[in-house]
Amino acid sequence: MFKRKRGEVVLSLESFEVEVLDQLFDQMIALVEIEPMPVEDPLERLVGLNGPSIKPSDPAMARLFPDAYIDDFEAAADFRRYTEHEMRNSKAMKARISQSLLHDWSGKRAMTDEQAMAWLLSLNDMRLALGTRLDITEDSNDRDEENAPGYELYDWLTYLQGTLVDSLTNR
Repeated sequence: MFKRKRGEVVLSLESFEVEVLDQLFDQMIALVEIEPMPVEDPLERLVGLNGPSIKPSDPAMARLFPDAYIDDFEAAADFRRYTEHEMRNSKAMKARISQSLLHDWSGKRAMTDEQAMAWLLSLNDMRLALGTRLDITEDSNDRDEENAPGYELYDWLTYLQGTLVDSLTNR
């Protein structure tokens, strides 16, 4: 869990928790990374306008990258084309920053506020993706036994994120 000690955010985890998080970061990176598409137009290549223009069919991806304009398909497609590639890269980069702190784990790790923010955003992305896969909504209280480990993982990620928010707000 996260705590603030002497002005620093410190993460304390057991080795099995590190292994779980390491695997989750790998999965998150694989989920959001996008293969660069060949761009013929030199201007588009220069400014990076090579993103997709349609909402992902995968519900978890659609949750991570929702349409910016609900009632305007054309504007939503343009916005996605101009921004999704960079948003995916940003999510993957934040997951990599977070994951790098797990290497050579010794039980605890202090981090900068920038690293803590990368963790916060990555934990949020993991919760959104997992919550979508488990069909967790604000109104859902039913948790089927078949997905019990997924719910426990979701709850643990929520707990971790909560301790991080508390450590960031209690300076």
